[in-house]
Amino acid sequence: MPGPRSRQGCEECRRRRRKCDELKPRCGQCSAFRRPCKYTLRLVWGVGGRNGSSWQSPAGSQPSSLLGASQACRATDRDEGIVVRQSAAAELSLPRRLPNGIPLPPTYQRLLSYFMGDILASLSCHPSIHQDLRQGLVPVTLESPQLMSACLALSAAGFLSRGILSLDGVEISKILGHLQSSGLPLLRGALETGQMSETLLATCLIWCLTDVFTYRQGTSSWRIHLQGVRALLDGDVARRRSTAPPSSALQSAMKHLHQLYLSLQTLPYIPPSEVSELAAPGPAATGPRPNPNLESASSPAIDGFLGYSDELLDVLHQIDQLSRLTSDGSEQPSFDADILLGKVKAMIRRDNKTPPAIAIGTPLSPEYGREFTLCHQIFQQATLIHLSRRLYHLPSGSEPIQSAVRAMQEMLSSNMSQGQPCHTWVAMAMPLFTLGCEAFTEEQRRFALDKVDKLEECIRSLHVRIIRQALHDIWRVRASLGDSTGELCAGRLLGMCQVPFLHL
Repeated sequence: MPGPRSRQGCEECRRRRRKCDELKPRCGQCSAFRRPCKYTLRLVWGVGGRNGSSWQSPAGSQPSSLLGASQACRATDRDEGIVVRQSAAAELSLPRRLPNGIPLPPTYQRLLSYFMGDILASLSCHPSIHQDLRQGLVPVTLESPQLMSACLALSAAGFLSRGILSLDGVEISKILGHLQSSGLPLLRGALETGQMSETLLATCLIWCLTDVFTYRQGTSSWRIHLQGVRALLDGDVARRRSTAPPSSALQSAMKHLHQLYLSLQTLPYIPPSEVSELAAPGPAATGPRPNPNLESASSPAIDGFLGYSDELLDVLHQIDQLSRLTSDGSEQPSFDADILLGKVKAMIRRDNKTPPAIAIGTPLSPEYGREFTLCHQIFQQATLIHLSRRLYHLPSGSEPIQSAVRAMQEMLSSNMSQGQPCHTWVAMAMPLFTLGCEAFTEEQRRFALDKVDKLEECIRSLHVRIIRQALHDIWRVRASLGDSTGELCAGRLLGMCQVPFLHL
């Protein structure tokens, strides 16, 4: 007989009206019957709900408190409110007033709640990262007008990217426009003081993400924000490479945001043909010649925010620099390329023999540990493809590239959580775009599109839609050139479609 409905138990036990022992990550009932086990919390917004492409909340309604640990928030079509996935219960509530006493309008309360629950979850490879970001950013956001504007704008952009066009009867595009017109001058004014602060760094990165979420082909302001962050970080090498444990919630969040800054430099950048000169490296953009012989000070451990190691990220940056040095048609630096190739292969052999540690600061379940390892291995294979394509200019059908493609497909077909925030799938933009660029058979194209669709389900950024369209353009050019066997290097196709990777 069904027992009393569990109020704090998992979704399955509540649905079946069974008593839940609330064990995590999987309760006893779900373990015994091998059922999926998810813990959820519903945030009730009065009697309002979603109606078509808009969200309504009654006047005077206030957001409930959000659980401040290990959760990912996702809007649903149900009238009872937003569904929040959770696995712990440390409370972090949203105030009705700012610290200066000014009331926070209901629409902004809604946006801030969405930022805390949904947006930050879509940036997190693990619930503990989500917790760090929220506990570090939200209190500072309430104290900083420029950071508040950026966070609310990112939340509005998130609603737009999900096809929700209005909030409480107001067009979200107008809300976003107001936040941009009022928030960006606040940021400029703060930057003109010449003082660097963690709040300003966070604000620049949040505005960068806002532009990525609302990405339009030809809009490159997110790259400008990244350049601003780089300028703020210049001369602060200790912060960039610090491995000391953070001493505050804000420093924990900033440690993750710095990794976000580094990883955004590998994000596919798709400019239109009329501004393609922006992507061409000039003398000022080239910088010092990288030296692959130098031993990297980066950790071989898998970073809990990135989903792969700092060591591998350094290699990606070196590939980018070397490819720009030879983009004018001069002789490629084969010696440097050989060193980088040997370094990546040595990493793969080492990690296959002894799986790398995962630097995340919290115990991981076996499922999460396996996901991080797979994510890291997928990035390693994608890096091999970048080496083959960008430094050796090998055709897509060549054995080195196709061997890496097969390895990636096998890993991506394994039991990874796909299309969900707070999992490593949120980090997959670069590998999936790389995989799609090398696809020349119908089967490979279908596989790549399926995985890109799952990435869009996961983070719902308009940039993912641009990636999908760019892949279609690349495949169209390949077909128009009659290349059905992968005889062409994807680098040539990328050049014809004006889809280089971001160069800073």
